[in-house]
Amino acid sequence: MNRKKQHFFLLLQLFVTFTALFLCMGLNLKKFSNYFQPLGYRYENAWVLALDFQNMPEEKKSAYSQLIKEKLQSIQEIELVSATEVVPFQQWGVSKKITYHKQTSTALGFEVDEHYPDVLDMKLVEGRWFKATDYALNTIPVVLTKDLAERDFKHESPVGKTILIADKPALIVGVSETFRENTSANLSPGFFFPLQTTATKYLLKSKSAGNFQLLEDKIRKAINSVGNTEILIKQNISLTLIQKFAQKTDYIQLGVTLIVFSFLLINVFLGVSGVFSYNLSKRKAEIALRVIMGASPAAILKQFLGESMVLTTLGILPGVLIAVQLLIMQYLEPYTDGYYGAISIGCSALFIYILMLSCAFYPSLKAARLNPSDALHEE
Repeated sequence: MNRKKQHFFLLLQLFVTFTALFLCMGLNLKKFSNYFQPLGYRYENAWVLALDFQNMPEEKKSAYSQLIKEKLQSIQEIELVSATEVVPFQQWGVSKKITYHKQTSTALGFEVDEHYPDVLDMKLVEGRWFKATDYALNTIPVVLTKDLAERDFKHESPVGKTILIADKPALIVGVSETFRENTSANLSPGFFFPLQTTATKYLLKSKSAGNFQLLEDKIRKAINSVGNTEILIKQNISLTLIQKFAQKTDYIQLGVTLIVFSFLLINVFLGVSGVFSYNLSKRKAEIALRVIMGASPAAILKQFLGESMVLTTLGILPGVLIAVQLLIMQYLEPYTDGYYGAISIGCSALFIYILMLSCAFYPSLKAARLNPSDALHEE
C-alpha cells in the first residue's frame, strides 16, 4: 500500500512537470522562432508620432490632422509621412472576418494610408498599392499579405477578385510581402485597407531617425506651431527604440518564466531522487538475493533504470494525451500550432526521461554495487 501511494505521488509529479514544461515550451517556442523570420519591412529609418486630440470634434480633428501632416512634410529631415493606425512592435492589426466563395475565416486588418509601404520600404509581390483615387469606389480597396493570399487562394492569383470583409465588399488590388511583428506570437495573416478614421498616429521616414534629439525637437516645434494647446504629444520616438523596448519586454517575460520553471525542476529533481533512494533502500534484501543468484551489477542497474523509464512513461502518458487534445482542438491558438506543439511534446517528454534517468542513476548505481552479505545482515 505504501509503495502504491509513493508511486501515485511520483506519477502525479511527473504529470504536473510534463504539463508545465509543455505549456512553457509551447507558448514560447513559436515566439522565439519569430525572431528568425523576415519582417517584410524595414524599421531603421522610421519614426513614430502619436497625438492626443482630447475632446476635439471630429471635423476639427480632421482639419488639424491634415494641417499637422503638412507641417511634418515641411521638415527638411523628413522624407515621407504616413498616417496610420498600425505601428510595428506596438499597435498591431485588428481581427476581422473575411469571406471568399462562402468560406469564412479571420485575418488581421491593417488600417493605413497610401504612403505606408514607402515609409517602411515594403515590397509588393503582385498588383499595386491602393491610391487616394480608389477611395471613391463602392468596394474597399485592399492589399493582402502573401501568407493570407497563399492561405485563402492557394496557387490562384487574388488580384482583381472581390471578397467580403465584415460582410462589406472589398476589391483586392495587390499582394505584399508577409507582414510580421517578430516580438509577438500572433502572426496571423492580414490585409491592408485605407485609413477610415482621423489619423492620430504618423510614421515618418527619415535618415536622421537615429539622431533622437534633432528629430524630436523639430517635430515638437512643428506640432506647437499649429497653435492648438488641446493637441498633446503622446509619443515622439524612433521605431528602432520601440523595437528594442518590445524585445526587452519579451526577454523579461521569458526570463521570469525560466526562473520559475527552474525552481520547479530543482524541486522535482530533489523530490524524485529522494523517492528513488528511499525505495531502493527498502529493497536491499531483494537486491542481495538477486546478486547471490548470479545477477551482475550491470543487470541490476539496468533493471532499476528500466523501472524508472516505465514509471516515467506512465506518468507523462496522460499529459501527452491532454496536450495532443489541446492541439487538435486548437485551444492554444494563436500562441502555438501543430508543428511547434508536436516539437514541444517531443522535447518535453525527452527532457522528462533525461531528468528521470539523472534522478535514478546514482541510487541505482549504488544499489548495483551493494554487498549482499551486508544487505542481508541489515535485514
